[in-house]
Amino acid sequence: MDDTAATRDALLDWAYDQARGDTTNAVNVLPFAEEHGLDLDAGFTLVDICVASRLARSVSTFGNPAILLTPAGLAHVQARRRRRDDPAVRAAAARSGLLRWMYGQHIAGVNMPHPSRFAPTPEASFEGSPFTDVEIGRAAEYLAKRELIKGSGALGSTGPLRANITPDGMDCVDDWSADVSAYLCRQETATNTLTYNGPVFHGDVNGAQLAWNNNSVTQNNTRIEQVAPGYEALAKAMTEVMSLVPAMNLSPEGQEDVEAASDEIVAEIVRDEPRPGPIRRAITVLRTRFTAIAAAGAAGAGLGVGEAAQEAAHRAIELITPF
Repeated sequence: MDDTAATRDALLDWAYDQARGDTTNAVNVLPFAEEHGLDLDAGFTLVDICVASRLARSVSTFGNPAILLTPAGLAHVQARRRRRDDPAVRAAAARSGLLRWMYGQHIAGVNMPHPSRFAPTPEASFEGSPFTDVEIGRAAEYLAKRELIKGSGALGSTGPLRANITPDGMDCVDDWSADVSAYLCRQETATNTLTYNGPVFHGDVNGAQLAWNNNSVTQNNTRIEQVAPGYEALAKAMTEVMSLVPAMNLSPEGQEDVEAASDEIVAEIVRDEPRPGPIRRAITVLRTRFTAIAAAGAAGAGLGVGEAAQEAAHRAIELITPF
């Protein structure tokens, strides 16, 4: 099965509608499997994948793969749909996807490919929703203005009709995993000659405290570490996230995971050259833990999660989602 995670998410999204957003309504997986050209065995495999992810429970019978969405599964679909419908998040994803495609065209030796040919590829979608021609045109226009691709346009067109990826565009893909916003922010900050009194972490990484505009804040700690340029927004988000964690009443295991992931993010963003990979992995751990709290709260007070914990988890998810 190609792209297992994407197929799993497509099934969950479909099952959410079939179950009408209810964890008590069983959903027969076979119609989804047949619609996607999958056989019965693949249908059972999809059930196993959803169960292993704790996003669904199996209620399969012989010859009939079926699932019940868990509260975590409901929250997963809802969060995915919010991201899918967010124009800013979609725009960033379109730029990243198009730049990766342009890089692939360069590696394949294709000269001046048409950005519009990105549209029919499997990568030209976000959270299961294909990018429109308008979104791809705007992405190409943005990448060209930022000199990550270079090409020629035509009167009345949005973005270049044909283009090649530039050396800067290749650097963005190679070194920044095609995260256009992070790459540009880093580049612009590095060339700025002004002194920016940005956020600093002081004290130990575990339980770190942060301060902005440190020229006006009295620092009593002996250890002060400057956040790497371009990561101020993440530092600010993590400050608020850490202030929300106590309200979530995490289990000891959950608390340990959240602290370890937060420590990893802090350790990276105070490096001279933060690595996007470890940061993304740590954010995934945080999102998983926070989603479980938000989902448990949505399932009702019987699970021991109060409204305050649920609200804190939802807010924390919103804070880390852009990164």
